[in-house]
Amino acid sequence: MNSMSTPLLSRHLNILSFALISAVFYLMAYYSVSDFLPSSVPVHHDDYTNYSSAAGGLAWSWIRPLSTWLIFVFSSMGPDWLIWAVRIFTATYVFLCWKILIEVMQPRQYWITLLLFAIASLSSPIVAEYARYTGMVTHMMSGCLGLAAVYFLFKDDREENDTWLYVSVVFLLLSTLAKEDFILFYVFSFAYVLFKSGKPIKKRILTGLIGLAVSLLMVAGAKFLAASSFLGASDAQSSYFIDTSPTGVATTVWRYLTGAGHPAMLIHGKIIALAMIFSSIVALIVMLRDRTVPKTLYVIGAALTLIAPYSVLPNHVNAYYELIWLPFIIGSVYVALAEVMKTSTTPALRAYLACALLAALCVPLYVVDTPGRLSVAHWYDAVGSDNAKVFKRLEENKAAINAAPSVCVYGANAFSPWYMHSGQYLDTVMGLHTVWNIVIDKTSPLYPGLQQGAVSSKGRVVLIDTEATANCLKLSIAGTE
Repeated sequence: MNSMSTPLLSRHLNILSFALISAVFYLMAYYSVSDFLPSSVPVHHDDYTNYSSAAGGLAWSWIRPLSTWLIFVFSSMGPDWLIWAVRIFTATYVFLCWKILIEVMQPRQYWITLLLFAIASLSSPIVAEYARYTGMVTHMMSGCLGLAAVYFLFKDDREENDTWLYVSVVFLLLSTLAKEDFILFYVFSFAYVLFKSGKPIKKRILTGLIGLAVSLLMVAGAKFLAASSFLGASDAQSSYFIDTSPTGVATTVWRYLTGAGHPAMLIHGKIIALAMIFSSIVALIVMLRDRTVPKTLYVIGAALTLIAPYSVLPNHVNAYYELIWLPFIIGSVYVALAEVMKTSTTPALRAYLACALLAALCVPLYVVDTPGRLSVAHWYDAVGSDNAKVFKRLEENKAAINAAPSVCVYGANAFSPWYMHSGQYLDTVMGLHTVWNIVIDKTSPLYPGLQQGAVSSKGRVVLIDTEATANCLKLSIAGTE
């Protein structure tokens, strides 16, 4: 009875834990900062691209084939499916971070620790983007697979056979097929598990090396066979220019730890940077005191290996990437507090003190992050509301648009479906089939972005001036904002 009830209890615990994290995510991203319900209104140009990706069909590519395929599948099912996938991936990612952390340090006060961890991890201002921006789908998808791979490493270490190790390697390969950013994290975690393990390691090392070699071959294929720009560029002006100098890497890491320059994350960044410094100092103290590798050191190392792929891209610093490593920085504070008090208090008192001090981090974070989260959510909601009005205007004129050989559009802005996008969203998602003539002055700052969209449209979008609008259906969307 006990052998059967333990897996059942564990399953229920996981379900309830995931539900709690999901509730905190929804609270932080919506209820606490927005009057709008979750929607699938596109905001950025890559939202339009992702939502309409089903139009291009599915073809094999060396460049992130799994995430490309899943985006295709979700977009084929409809916009709501894709954005809800992002939200679910986000909650799942934080949940898997928690699962790895409790493999490292089992909290005695499970639920209060989980609640504090979830609030501190999900109160960040950029969490609002994870509920509204489809651009998060690739790294969250890869991240969930990468974290699952590491979790199965820990799980394998508790079992006599190596079944879970093979599962772990499969998840590593899937993560790499989605995005390349979690390989170093896996290697670091694998080394830590083997160092702490009491199981024979020779066969496990070989299995892990085979998985790593295949992953690196996939990355090499994307780099050299498909010339993926995501894997670095030599042009110093490129977004994906790589700087591997120690000074450059350290500078970029520090930029990320201090909020990546995002105006809504200035105070938040200072608190997170101080938390990272605190945990690092404690790890050093514990290592010198106990003459062993501290658990805190693993959690800090995990955070740094997650930052590492982004630390070599100084021209591509985006604050929203912080959620990838933030849960481990939060977790490192709890693990550090528990470890540093290990020799001075009883286990029960240590657990209560660690929770109390974690709360001392969680509460200030929530207080300083709420205005920033409100600001980010308000911006997305405002732009989304304006775009929803544009789509309503287009929908009201759908019959006339589809009957006209071309439509002259006045008032297209940087968040319209023609800016850095081919207009395919209008065709695929809204069923609007025409040639779009975007009326824009060549001196406008919007012209380059609209021109990029027109070039990629294969003739479906044309930029014109006001003198060339005689023979088209005229439609102004400027008054809808």
